[in-house]
Amino acid sequence: MKKLEVKGIFFDFDDTLQSRKGAYRLYCEAFLEKYFPLVKGEKRQRMLDEMEEYVDGGYKDREVYFPQLIELWNWQDHPPMQELYDSFNYDFGKYIVMLPGAVDVLKELKKRGYIIGAITNGVSSLQNIKLDTAGIRELFDVVVVSGDIGIYKPDRRIFDEAIRRAGLKNEETLFVGDHPVNDIEGALSAGMQVIRMNYGDFKGKGLGKKGVFAEIEDIREILDYV
Repeated sequence: MKKLEVKGIFFDFDDTLQSRKGAYRLYCEAFLEKYFPLVKGEKRQRMLDEMEEYVDGGYKDREVYFPQLIELWNWQDHPPMQELYDSFNYDFGKYIVMLPGAVDVLKELKKRGYIIGAITNGVSSLQNIKLDTAGIRELFDVVVVSGDIGIYKPDRRIFDEAIRRAGLKNEETLFVGDHPVNDIEGALSAGMQVIRMNYGDFKGKGLGKKGVFAEIEDIREILDYV
């Protein structure tokens, strides 16, 4: 099997190192327990499903998402909107479902001497809480959260900034992510080597992009390519 010759390996977080859907399900269950403790059975299951459906894989703005739920549920005694926004921005990150082998992969890559980084889109508080809750921040030499710098994938500048902080050249780096545009096209535009994590909401979508070194379905496969 052909190996990549790189010095740094950068990862997306959601649906690359953790199951975003799994983590969001836990958040939704806690949300309903807090605000709808008396709702049980089929109705509770329906509300859980609706919370997952309406969030559009996490790409819907909070300012649109929660008003939609309020209208859908006829939630007349809902708390202030800012409380709901804060619930998402600060509470969601407390629920983590790491993919099998993800932590071991990071540790093994560190052992092999690679510079390890994370490049993730999202609200600063949310994404940073996720990394802290997961207990993996110390495994990264570089962490760049879009909400911290005001630049979002697929803008190549966020990849360039992470690589600059790592003290590397773009061609010396590998990026691993799931989103066919934000991750794959963005990293390719920055001149990085790229491996596609074919997982999550975008599984099977946008595969076969020119320039992608490999497509994997298990994060542990990374170790076969470096």
